Amino acid sequence: MFMKVAFAVILVVMLAVPAYSQELWVGKDGNIRNVDSRAMVSDGNLLYLATRNEVYKGTAGNEKWESIFSLAAGDNEVTCLTGRGKNILIGTKRGIFRSEGGGKAWRNVFRTLFADKSNIISLDTSKYDLKKVAAVTAKGIFLSYDLGEHWKDISGNLKNKSLHCIALNKELIYVGGEDGLYVKKEDSDAWERICARSTPERPEGEESEEPAEEPEYRGAVNCIAVKGASVYIGIDEKILYSETGGKDWRDFERQGLGGVINDIIISKKEDKLYCATSKGVFEFDKETSRWRELYKGMDRIRAVNDIELAGEEGRSLWALTEKGVYKFEPGKYTGNQYTDIENSLKTFKIIFDGEPTYTQLAKAAMKFNEVSPDKIAKWRKAAQVRALMPKVSLGMDKHQSTNYEIYTSATRDYVTSGPDDIYNALNFSVSWDLSNLIWSDDQTNIDVRSRLTTQLRNDILDDLRRTYYERKRLQFEIMQSPPQDQRLLFEKQMRIRELTQEIDDLTGNYLTENMRKNTDKALLDGRE
Repeated sequence: MFMKVAFAVILVVMLAVPAYSQELWVGKDGNIRNVDSRAMVSDGNLLYLATRNEVYKGTAGNEKWESIFSLAAGDNEVTCLTGRGKNILIGTKRGIFRSEGGGKAWRNVFRTLFADKSNIISLDTSKYDLKKVAAVTAKGIFLSYDLGEHWKDISGNLKNKSLHCIALNKELIYVGGEDGLYVKKEDSDAWERICARSTPERPEGEESEEPAEEPEYRGAVNCIAVKGASVYIGIDEKILYSETGGKDWRDFERQGLGGVINDIIISKKEDKLYCATSKGVFEFDKETSRWRELYKGMDRIRAVNDIELAGEEGRSLWALTEKGVYKFEPGKYTGNQYTDIENSLKTFKIIFDGEPTYTQLAKAAMKFNEVSPDKIAKWRKAAQVRALMPKVSLGMDKHQSTNYEIYTSATRDYVTSGPDDIYNALNFSVSWDLSNLIWSDDQTNIDVRSRLTTQLRNDILDDLRRTYYERKRLQFEIMQSPPQDQRLLFEKQMRIRELTQEIDDLTGNYLTENMRKNTDKALLDGRE
């Protein structure tokens, strides 16, 4: 039976993925001191990586990071990064720093007397004019035609707006913020809002200041991606796109996409669309018109701040998170390669023998973290049984008093004491509140705890499911076709160890204990 199932699974995998074999994310933190990654720019194989308080330089083929810029200890931090070739500009909370020698020397090229104006939110370099740079600050928009030597304030009617991102496209400049997307030509003075954030309904008779034909959507514009006349914007958890430079907008397909949109990029040659969200990295599949999550190698659901395509062909995909830097290389074509099914079946059986199934691990995880659905059912049953239990009251009264009589006569006064009054009583009462059989406040408390427990259970099982199947895929890959590169083999083996530990953390060492028992049993059977 196992062989039939295994054959079916392998055949389905072969048929379902005829074109390529998906690679996995590999951590590339290396010698980075603070892995809170903010931004990355690339020029061919040359990489510049910005973390919270430092900027590193490396290459796409050899990720040995060299620190080329660092901020002094304090409340200043790196917010964004832009540039081409050896010309790099770093945005911080206290201005912009520029290097024209690939990081050998730095100079502050933008800083004002006002803290808000010096707080850089977003930077962008034009693809058509490498000396043209635009900057969004907490208090304005600025444009430079000489790599930051001189700046022109182009804030106009957006000076007091809360803005998040900026993008340059030939003679057009796009800016996104809390209340929508704006565009202007370089030679014009005013910004035109071409996509607005929806507002609450106004009372009858009150006129709107905005034009009625302006498209409205809920949420702020978090990111902008531009390629020719195609414009993509991320608004909370959805993507809008325009093929006319922003004159009209349509909802982009969301099937398969999850989380708040943080970044969108378009590959230079293949027009592939990638998206970074609060729940990971996604690639849009044009054939199926849905998003495909690129999760292999990500140990948990990571909130990805930024993504970048690097390398000569622009095929090396990088993801930047608060917990580290990851690299992903799709595109290994295997459609015409010969697959040894008999060997695959043996490998498939080996990696599942001697190890618990996902179902067993899920039960162990729920038991270890005390989030089993049975726990809620027991609570509800106990709440009903509790209504049948009476309230018992037990009390004891004790009272003692002394009587005194006072007599007065012409010659003398005297007092006589009478017998003491002594009262001892034992009180016992039993009562029931039968209305609790139908409903009680305990049920409300259980409902609240049930929702929290269900959410926690789903998060735990989601982490376990990802980790479990990624570990199995890695085991299969290593056994079926071990890498010839010893460095890559070591990384995959260490990744399996890391995934094993993560499963143990979720299940209370259930995986390791189970494998140890099976190993001991196999040794005993061999001795017999």
